[in-house]
Amino acid sequence: MDPSISMVVLLGMMVLMFWWMSRSSKKMREKMAAEREAAAVVGNNVVTTSGFFGTIVDIDGDAVTLQAPSGDETVWLRSSINAVSELPLAEDSDEEIEGEQATETRADDSGENTSGSAWA
Repeated sequence: MDPSISMVVLLGMMVLMFWWMSRSSKKMREKMAAEREAAAVVGNNVVTTSGFFGTIVDIDGDAVTLQAPSGDETVWLRSSINAVSELPLAEDSDEEIEGEQATETRADDSGENTSGSAWA
């Protein structure tokens, strides 16, 4: 095979590969943008791109007001809303809490040093 023909075929394959990669990444970006737009609804619990969790309480154009779990409200850009997400809080069962309190009570009653420090 002539070297110039193989070079043209190789160059054509590279151009097709770059076109296909750019097309697929554009589709992925459009899909993620659509998901973000769907998440921006008053009342949704969301997470921002910086990791802030909050509840949407107001949307005014590109400004979104988020309420933190503590009750504070902050204003964010609509584009910073990443996804719908619940707060990642650990849930303690009542049995675990009662068991921990009983263990602490026994340790206090024994008079032993349970802190691991020689100074306590």
